[in-house]
Amino acid sequence: MLRSSRTLAIAITLSTLYSLGIGLLGPIYPMFVVSRFSASIIDLGISYAIFCLVTAIFKILAGRLADTHGKERIFFVGVMMGAVCSLGYVYVPSILHLYIIEFFFGVAHALQRPSLLALMVDLSDRNRKSTVLGMFESICDITEAAAALLSTIIAGKIGFETLFFLCSGCQATTGLFILKYKR
Repeated sequence: MLRSSRTLAIAITLSTLYSLGIGLLGPIYPMFVVSRFSASIIDLGISYAIFCLVTAIFKILAGRLADTHGKERIFFVGVMMGAVCSLGYVYVPSILHLYIIEFFFGVAHALQRPSLLALMVDLSDRNRKSTVLGMFESICDITEAAAALLSTIIAGKIGFETLFFLCSGCQATTGLFILKYKR
């Protein structure tokens, strides 16, 4: 399945850190937007649509960049950009600025995903690529489920800002981990 126990540890660590950085935002994002900006359901829909469309448009380019400049490097740029975007939520002054952050978060996610999937494929042996991707996706889903519970507790007890700093820290740690992995 995987080449070694070190490779398994890399896959688990990478998928867990990656999922924490994203998963902590998921369930609280709508609550944050509504409480910070008194936003409407339409505002939330526009925000999510911007993220999804930008991600979709940039994924092909991001995949090409990962092939030409290295998947670790492009993944690193994506997670660090995501870390900055997570911090941006703390300081965002208006719904229009939130849309701008969502645009850049979409670019960040586009840079991350093709590179991350390519890394997971590289970690697997030739005959078990689907098994490794399935394991990776399961770890991501489990981590995101745990992160959903954790994020609601943190946001409810401590506040949104602390949660955004935590998200940013997880994303930055993922970036540093990938640099260490590359060596």
